[in-house]
Amino acid sequence: MVDAVVERDTGIEMTLSYHKEADVLYVTFETLPPDAYVFVENESGDVLKIDKKTRRVVGCTIPFFARRAKLGKVVVPEIGAVPFNDIADTLLSA
Repeated sequence: MVDAVVERDTGIEMTLSYHKEADVLYVTFETLPPDAYVFVENESGDVLKIDKKTRRVVGCTIPFFARRAKLGKVVVPEIGAVPFNDIADTLLSA
């Protein structure tokens, strides 16, 4: 598992954990107790972790991360302009 902490241009910090064998990227913006969020799958197959109270996305799971990154297709519209394609080189080379 490769872990990294990245700060977005907006000042929001996110924690990234990449599981190489499963080719899955886990992204966390905010840590909440398990009963405080729900999971929703978007059209791309990404799993969004949504805060029940605020309805904001507080994390997501991105399957097939390396495969999608090589194609430049790691975009999760629900969380805005996170430069996953730029981050991919660092995570995949570790």
